[in-house]
Amino acid sequence: MKETWKERFIRRGNEKYMAKQVQQIAKKYDASARQGEIVFYGASNFTLWKTMEEDIPMYRVQNHGFGGSDDEGLMANAEKILYPYNPKIVVFQTGSNDYVNESGTDEEKIAVCMKRKEKMFELFHERLPEAKFLVMAGILLPGRKQFLDLRLEVNRQLKELCERIPYLEYVDSAEMTYHDGAFDESLFVRDGIHLTPEARIRWAGEYIIPALDRVVEEKHLEGVKK
Repeated sequence: MKETWKERFIRRGNEKYMAKQVQQIAKKYDASARQGEIVFYGASNFTLWKTMEEDIPMYRVQNHGFGGSDDEGLMANAEKILYPYNPKIVVFQTGSNDYVNESGTDEEKIAVCMKRKEKMFELFHERLPEAKFLVMAGILLPGRKQFLDLRLEVNRQLKELCERIPYLEYVDSAEMTYHDGAFDESLFVRDGIHLTPEARIRWAGEYIIPALDRVVEEKHLEGVKK
Protein backbone atom coordinates (compact mmCIF):
# COMPACT_ATOMS: atom_id res chain seq x y z
CA MET A 1 0.00 0.00 0.00
CA LYS A 2 1.32 3.42 -0.98
CA GLU A 3 2.36 5.66 1.89
CA THR A 4 0.08 8.67 2.40
CA TRP A 5 1.44 12.18 2.81
CA LYS A 6 0.42 12.14 6.47
CA GLU A 7 2.19 8.84 7.12
CA ARG A 8 5.26 10.13 5.29
CA PHE A 9 5.24 13.34 7.34
CA ILE A 10 5.02 11.38 10.61
CA ARG A 11 7.71 8.91 9.55
CA ARG A 12 10.14 11.65 8.53
CA GLY A 13 9.47 13.50 11.77
CA ASN A 14 10.16 10.35 13.78
CA GLU A 15 13.35 9.66 11.83
CA LYS A 16 14.59 13.21 12.46
CA TYR A 17 13.75 12.92 16.17
CA MET A 18 15.54 9.58 16.51
CA ALA A 19 18.59 10.83 14.61
CA LYS A 20 18.89 13.72 17.06
CA GLN A 21 18.71 11.34 20.02
CA VAL A 22 21.38 9.08 18.49
CA GLN A 23 23.69 12.08 18.09
CA GLN A 24 23.14 13.02 21.72
CA ILE A 25 23.97 9.50 22.90
CA ALA A 26 27.22 9.42 20.88
CA LYS A 27 28.14 12.80 22.35
CA LYS A 28 27.30 11.83 25.93
CA TYR A 29 29.30 8.59 25.93
CA ASP A 30 32.85 8.81 24.63
CA ALA A 31 33.45 5.49 22.87
CA SER A 32 37.21 5.75 23.26
CA ALA A 33 36.86 6.04 27.04
CA ARG A 34 33.81 3.83 27.69
CA GLN A 35 34.85 0.44 26.34
CA GLY A 36 33.68 -2.96 27.56
CA GLU A 37 30.84 -1.81 29.78
CA ILE A 38 27.10 -2.58 29.89
CA VAL A 39 24.99 -0.92 27.22
CA PHE A 40 21.21 -0.62 27.52
CA TYR A 41 19.81 -0.57 24.00
CA GLY A 42 16.11 -0.09 23.32
CA ALA A 43 13.15 2.24 23.12
CA SER A 44 11.48 4.86 25.28
CA ASN A 45 11.30 3.01 28.59
CA PHE A 46 15.09 3.12 28.49
CA THR A 47 15.25 6.60 26.98
CA LEU A 48 13.19 8.13 29.79
CA TRP A 49 15.26 6.42 32.47
CA LYS A 50 17.37 9.46 33.30
CA THR A 51 18.59 8.04 36.63
CA MET A 52 19.76 4.67 35.28
CA GLU A 53 23.35 5.07 36.44
CA GLU A 54 22.18 6.03 39.94
CA ASP A 55 19.59 3.22 40.05
CA ILE A 56 22.15 0.58 39.03
CA PRO A 57 25.11 1.95 41.01
CA MET A 58 27.19 -1.22 41.22
CA TYR A 59 27.73 -1.50 37.45
CA ARG A 60 29.19 0.63 34.68
CA VAL A 61 26.09 1.17 32.58
CA GLN A 62 25.39 3.33 29.55
CA ASN A 63 21.88 4.28 28.47
CA HIS A 64 21.71 4.13 24.66
CA GLY A 65 17.93 3.99 24.45
CA PHE A 66 16.22 6.26 21.94
CA GLY A 67 12.48 6.90 21.89
CA GLY A 68 10.35 5.58 19.06
CA SER A 69 12.91 2.96 18.10
CA ASP A 70 12.09 -0.55 16.94
CA ASP A 71 14.32 -3.44 15.92
CA GLU A 72 14.95 -1.91 12.49
CA GLY A 73 16.04 1.30 14.18
CA LEU A 74 18.32 -0.55 16.57
CA MET A 75 20.02 -2.28 13.64
CA ALA A 76 20.27 0.92 11.60
CA ASN A 77 22.03 2.84 14.39
CA ALA A 78 24.28 0.09 15.76
CA GLU A 79 27.31 1.38 13.83
CA LYS A 80 27.02 4.66 15.70
CA ILE A 81 25.95 3.79 19.22
CA LEU A 82 26.49 0.07 19.80
CA TYR A 83 29.48 -1.50 18.05
CA PRO A 84 32.01 1.27 18.82
CA TYR A 85 31.61 0.62 22.57
CA ASN A 86 32.40 -3.13 22.47
CA PRO A 87 30.05 -3.82 25.37
CA LYS A 88 30.48 -6.98 27.40
CA ILE A 89 26.74 -7.06 28.07
CA VAL A 90 23.92 -5.56 26.04
CA VAL A 91 20.50 -5.21 27.67
CA PHE A 92 17.74 -5.11 25.05
CA GLN A 93 14.26 -3.73 25.51
CA THR A 94 12.27 -4.30 22.33
CA GLY A 95 8.65 -3.39 22.76
CA SER A 96 5.39 -2.67 21.02
CA ASN A 97 6.95 -0.38 18.42
CA ASP A 98 7.96 -3.57 16.62
CA TYR A 99 4.42 -4.50 15.64
CA VAL A 100 1.92 -1.66 16.21
CA ASN A 101 2.38 -0.41 12.65
CA GLU A 102 2.50 -3.83 10.97
CA SER A 103 -0.44 -4.91 8.83
CA GLY A 104 -2.03 -8.35 8.62
CA THR A 105 -3.31 -10.84 11.16
CA ASP A 106 -1.76 -11.22 14.58
CA GLU A 107 -0.07 -14.41 13.38
CA GLU A 108 1.46 -12.56 10.43
CA LYS A 109 2.61 -9.68 12.65
CA ILE A 110 4.21 -12.10 15.11
CA ALA A 111 5.99 -13.97 12.32
CA VAL A 112 7.43 -10.75 10.89
CA CYS A 113 8.42 -9.52 14.35
CA MET A 114 10.22 -12.71 15.33
CA LYS A 115 11.99 -13.06 11.99
CA ARG A 116 13.31 -9.53 12.42
CA LYS A 117 14.46 -10.22 15.98
CA GLU A 118 16.36 -13.34 14.94
CA LYS A 119 18.04 -11.36 12.18
CA MET A 120 18.93 -8.56 14.61
CA PHE A 121 20.47 -10.81 17.24
CA GLU A 122 22.46 -12.76 14.64
CA LEU A 123 23.79 -9.51 13.17
CA PHE A 124 24.76 -8.12 16.57
CA HIS A 125 26.42 -11.37 17.59
CA GLU A 126 28.54 -11.36 14.43
CA ARG A 127 29.86 -7.92 15.36
CA LEU A 128 30.02 -8.50 19.13
CA PRO A 129 30.88 -12.21 19.39
CA GLU A 130 32.04 -12.02 23.02
CA ALA A 131 29.05 -10.08 24.34
CA LYS A 132 26.18 -11.54 26.32
CA PHE A 133 22.72 -10.26 25.39
CA LEU A 134 20.10 -9.85 28.10
CA VAL A 135 16.70 -9.69 26.41
CA MET A 136 14.00 -8.08 28.52
CA ALA A 137 10.45 -9.34 28.15
CA GLY A 138 8.28 -6.86 26.32
CA ILE A 139 6.45 -4.79 28.93
CA LEU A 140 2.70 -5.48 29.02
CA LEU A 141 1.13 -2.07 28.60
CA PRO A 142 -2.33 -0.93 29.76
CA GLY A 143 -2.09 1.86 27.18
CA ARG A 144 -1.88 -0.77 24.42
CA LYS A 145 -4.05 -3.47 25.93
CA GLN A 146 -5.49 -4.28 22.50
CA PHE A 147 -2.12 -5.91 21.75
CA LEU A 148 -2.00 -7.99 24.96
CA ASP A 149 -2.46 -11.42 23.36
CA LEU A 150 -0.01 -10.57 20.59
CA ARG A 151 2.60 -9.36 23.10
CA LEU A 152 2.18 -12.44 25.24
CA GLU A 153 2.85 -14.65 22.23
CA VAL A 154 5.87 -12.60 21.14
CA ASN A 155 7.24 -12.90 24.67
CA ARG A 156 6.68 -16.65 24.64
CA GLN A 157 8.50 -17.08 21.33
CA LEU A 158 11.23 -14.68 22.43
CA LYS A 159 11.82 -16.79 25.53
CA GLU A 160 12.07 -19.94 23.39
CA LEU A 161 14.54 -18.19 21.09
CA CYS A 162 16.73 -17.20 24.03
CA GLU A 163 16.66 -20.74 25.39
CA ARG A 164 18.00 -22.05 22.06
CA ILE A 165 20.81 -19.53 21.61
CA PRO A 166 23.71 -19.49 24.12
CA TYR A 167 24.55 -15.80 23.87
CA LEU A 168 20.96 -14.75 24.66
CA GLU A 169 19.35 -14.71 28.10
CA TYR A 170 15.68 -13.90 28.56
CA VAL A 171 14.67 -11.76 31.54
CA ASP A 172 11.01 -12.42 32.26
CA SER A 173 9.72 -9.25 33.88
CA ALA A 174 6.27 -9.29 32.26
CA GLU A 175 4.49 -10.23 35.49
CA MET A 176 5.56 -6.93 37.04
CA THR A 177 2.92 -4.99 35.11
CA TYR A 178 0.33 -7.70 34.40
CA HIS A 179 -0.70 -10.50 36.75
CA ASP A 180 -3.88 -12.36 37.71
CA GLY A 181 -5.48 -11.08 34.51
CA ALA A 182 -5.08 -7.39 35.33
CA PHE A 183 -2.68 -4.54 34.61
CA ASP A 184 -1.05 -2.67 37.46
CA GLU A 185 -1.71 0.81 36.15
CA SER A 186 -0.03 2.42 39.17
CA LEU A 187 3.33 1.55 37.55
CA PHE A 188 2.69 3.82 34.55
CA VAL A 189 2.38 7.50 33.82
CA ARG A 190 -0.89 8.72 32.37
CA ASP A 191 -0.33 7.31 28.87
CA GLY A 192 -0.23 3.73 30.16
CA ILE A 193 2.87 3.07 28.07
CA HIS A 194 5.79 4.54 30.00
CA LEU A 195 6.88 3.42 33.46
CA THR A 196 7.02 5.77 36.40
CA PRO A 197 10.42 6.46 38.01
CA GLU A 198 9.42 4.24 40.93
CA ALA A 199 8.49 1.40 38.57
CA ARG A 200 11.85 1.65 36.81
CA ILE A 201 13.61 1.26 40.17
CA ARG A 202 11.54 -1.85 40.81
CA TRP A 203 12.27 -3.11 37.28
CA ALA A 204 15.97 -2.74 38.04
CA GLY A 205 15.94 -4.19 41.54
CA GLU A 206 13.73 -7.22 40.92
CA TYR A 207 14.74 -8.19 37.40
CA ILE A 208 17.64 -6.37 35.74
CA ILE A 209 20.25 -6.31 38.51
CA PRO A 210 19.75 -10.00 39.44
CA ALA A 211 20.16 -10.92 35.75
CA LEU A 212 23.33 -8.84 35.50
CA ASP A 213 24.66 -10.47 38.67
CA ARG A 214 24.13 -13.94 37.19
CA VAL A 215 25.86 -13.14 33.92
CA VAL A 216 28.81 -11.36 35.52
CA GLU A 217 29.39 -14.26 37.91
CA GLU A 218 28.88 -16.95 35.26
CA LYS A 219 31.21 -15.37 32.70
CA HIS A 220 33.66 -13.98 35.28
CA LEU A 221 33.43 -10.57 33.65
CA GLU A 222 35.83 -7.86 34.69
CA GLY A 223 35.54 -4.13 34.13
CA VAL A 224 31.76 -3.90 34.35
CA LYS A 225 31.59 -3.34 38.10
CA LYS A 226 32.36 0.02 39.65
